[in-house]
Amino acid sequence: MIFPSGEILELERDIFAEAPTRPLKRGRSLIVAGVLLVILAWSFQGAKIRPGELIEGVPQIFHTLSRMLPPDFARITEAKNYYFPENLSLPELILPLSVGAAEARARQRWWDNTFPQTVVGATLETVQMALAGTFLALLAAFPLGFLAARNTTPHPLVYHAVRTVLNLVRTIPDLALGLLFVAAVGLGAFAGTMALAIHTATVLGKLLSESVENIDEGVVEAIRATGAGYSQILSFAVLPQILPDLISFTLYRFETNIRAASVLGLIGAGGIGYLMNTSFRTFQYQEAAAIVLVLIALVMLVDYLSSRLRRLVV
Repeated sequence: MIFPSGEILELERDIFAEAPTRPLKRGRSLIVAGVLLVILAWSFQGAKIRPGELIEGVPQIFHTLSRMLPPDFARITEAKNYYFPENLSLPELILPLSVGAAEARARQRWWDNTFPQTVVGATLETVQMALAGTFLALLAAFPLGFLAARNTTPHPLVYHAVRTVLNLVRTIPDLALGLLFVAAVGLGAFAGTMALAIHTATVLGKLLSESVENIDEGVVEAIRATGAGYSQILSFAVLPQILPDLISFTLYRFETNIRAASVLGLIGAGGIGYLMNTSFRTFQYQEAAAIVLVLIALVMLVDYLSSRLRRLVV
């Protein structure tokens, strides 16, 4: 069957119109790959990555590790390192028993000043800092997450203002916040807790806002159709959908804050990091190794417990 020339041209146009687009030209792919390689080379050069120096320094690494072995747990296991008050028995020191005024003052000084300087006390203080900082951050991030989401913010100006604040504050490192609060309230766990709370609030606020923006809008429309108000929509349409993410994000940030609290201790913001830094600076490497092992065990325990809790509630 012979088609007229006009029909053939029309048929060719239809075929080319339905044909898939041409794949990316090989030359263009090579250019993109070349640009990426140049960027990687530039980053390696700026990062001063020199494998030769690393290989030459491996013996020094093993020498430092040998100075840390075996770990010295005496600061944890020996009673003399806890500096118990002589006029108080162990039950009177630990339990809330009735004692004299002088003994009560001695007991309070020990709990406030002496016990946090022990490895066990500093470890518990690290957990307290992470837990308190995460809770305070959650209180602030929960409303901020709704205000920073496009579909739940009451006004676009509120959305942009909250987003801007979250982005600005989130760029400030934990250590910088810790230094600011150390200057404001002095050394100790309070400064570290506030630094953790502010940084975690901005991160949780960002994560929650993105979770809110990804909810099923059909549920929201169904609740709105019943005449529900703004607070009712948030309570019955939005919150149930983001609750698993809220729990997961909070537990993850708690794990992260355990590590961050130990780092904040390096600048005197409380926690086990302060003792670890002191041990390294005074060349007590075996004692520092024991503190590092305690920190590793703490992080692994928190990670295990949070994973179990996440499986139960999510």
